[in-house]
This record gives sequence, C-alpha cells and structure tokens, in this order.
Amino acid sequence: MEHPSIKALRKIRIVHEGFNMSMIEHPDHPNEYLATIRDKFNTTEYEYPTIENIVYLVRLDSSFQVVDSKKLEEPPRKRYESFTTGLEDCRLLEDGSTMTGVLLDNSEHWVPEMCLCHFDRVSHKICKIIVFNTNTNSDEPKPEKNWLVLNRNSTKLFMLYSYDPLRVMSVDIETGDSHLVHFQKIFNLENCEVHGGGLIYLESERVYLVTVRVVNNNNYMFSMWLLLNEQYKMVGMSSGFLFSEPIDTKPRYEMCMSLLEKNENLYATVSLDDEEIYVYEFKLDMILANCIEKR
Repeated sequence: MEHPSIKALRKIRIVHEGFNMSMIEHPDHPNEYLATIRDKFNTTEYEYPTIENIVYLVRLDSSFQVVDSKKLEEPPRKRYESFTTGLEDCRLLEDGSTMTGVLLDNSEHWVPEMCLCHFDRVSHKICKIIVFNTNTNSDEPKPEKNWLVLNRNSTKLFMLYSYDPLRVMSVDIETGDSHLVHFQKIFNLENCEVHGGGLIYLESERVYLVTVRVVNNNNYMFSMWLLLNEQYKMVGMSSGFLFSEPIDTKPRYEMCMSLLEKNENLYATVSLDDEEIYVYEFKLDMILANCIEKR
C-alpha cells in the first residue's frame, strides 16, 4: 500500500554535517533555536567499535541557518566493546542544558541503554550521564531505545517507552530507576514495529502530539501522528504518511527527532537517508485535522 507525502508549507535544508537533529527554541536567544545533531565516522584501526558517534550542539537563527556549532565532549567513563561507541540520537529538553541519549557501549551485552545527560552550553562539556534502568517485566525481543519525554517534575521524567503496546514510564532523574505508569494496546500491525520519533505538548488542545515510525524487517514503511490526552491515553491517530517523496516508489529512510510549535505552525526536524536534515513547516490545524478521533 502506498502512502501519500504530507504537504508542507516549507522545507528548509539544514547545512551541517550529520543527521538526526533535535531542536528547541533557544533558552537565551529569542527567535533563535538550539539543536543537537548526530554525526558518525567509521573507524579503521580496530575491529570494534566500527562506528564512533559525535554530538554537535548547534545554534540556529530565526531562518534555521547555522550560526554556531561545537562538539559536545563526553566525560570520562568505562566503555565496553561494542559495534558503536559514543552517544547516539540525543533529544534536547526544553531547559537547553539536558538531553536524552542512547548508549550501546555502556555494558558487555551490546544492549542499547537510554540515558539523561546534563551539559554546559558555555564549555560544551557533558557533566553527568544517568543511565535508565528498565523495569518493564515484558518479553520484548529487544529493548526500546527511542524513549520520548512527555513531561517532567522536580524528581521524575514521564516518558513514552513503547507503542505496540503503548507504555509510559516514570524515570527518577537522579537514579535512572523507571516504573510503568500506563499501558494500552492501540495497534494491530502485522509483522511491523512502531518506533518513537518526535513529541510536543499542545497547550491549546491539552494533548500530546507524537510522530511514530512503522518499520517492517528493518525497512522504514511510513510515519503516523498520534494524539494522547493528559492521562497518556491515545485519543487520535492519523493514517500513514511520508514526509518526503519516495524514490523509485521506495520511501526514503525518514527519522523525525523533534516537534516544535510556533505561531500556530508546527515544525518537524526530519533526516532523510541519514544524509540530509530538513525542517518541515506545517499548519498545525491541518495536522490535527488528519488525526481521526479515538475518544
């Protein structure tokens, strides 16, 4: 089944090496943006790791042009032999000094682990990394690695852990201990996995808007919008769509890392084929109109 490309008001290319960009409004500079971008390079001097990850902290102006970019330095830590090393797929939190990320070199088991990172925007150094402890008590074939922050208080993060079924976890921001707080079966997709993308809370609608990616045998198929209420129950869902036009009928590999709302428009940061980064601008009303009510 073919899925239509969603119509954007604008599609802005981000001129920076790397992919998987997460973006927020800049905490210190009104009308500008702060972003993280993942880059990687292949290592050749040793068998493992074969890929080393780099995280850039990037400042963008009001037109999404790069103003400044610096590499974030990780603190010293024990690294285990793994296929990749370094932080992957970081997502900024609204304070602009914390972000979530993924580690594959933090244990002997080659298992992706989510973490919370505290960093300094002046020194461009990551000060502390807190690894999350998963307590889902499930028989999942593999752990999730794209948890999305719904909200936070002084002691906990509330995060979307998985989608098929939908699980929301609370995570202690000091210890990383996590506990299940919501469970709901919402999908009936055969032979497919649902992965996290971007998330934003819409105050005007009092709902969370989420992008998810549907994958079959490691092949990206399409994306969907989900709406969750303040109790984390799903109340709306769109049909499948693509951000970009397919090439020879095959969808490009699309990864939406973050959503941002401004002046009644929605901005989605999307990487294509791990090569190009774009900011897509949509009318928010159009996105919401595409979500079939499930109340």
